[in-house]
Amino acid sequence: MPSYRVCFMNEIPRNDKLFHCCQRSIIINSANSGEQAVEAAKKQFAELEGIRDWKIHAAFIEVEAVDLGPEPTAPLLPKRVRS
Repeated sequence: MPSYRVCFMNEIPRNDKLFHCCQRSIIINSANSGEQAVEAAKKQFAELEGIRDWKIHAAFIEVEAVDLGPEPTAPLLPKRVRS
């Protein structure tokens, strides 16, 4: 199943411009569709923010499929040798 990044966005007006600001980004590791990922992220967002409805802290949602690929491995650190 594909993974999705779900961003909870706000609109901030400033000097006759409208800026879009990401309030929180949540990765859904596996979902059948973008819609399913959004629903799962809405629940997670509300829980993390301590609110009942995601719309209290965000104006709209953006969702995109992401390729997480394999887990990265930690680089090996050079060994120090004392002389």
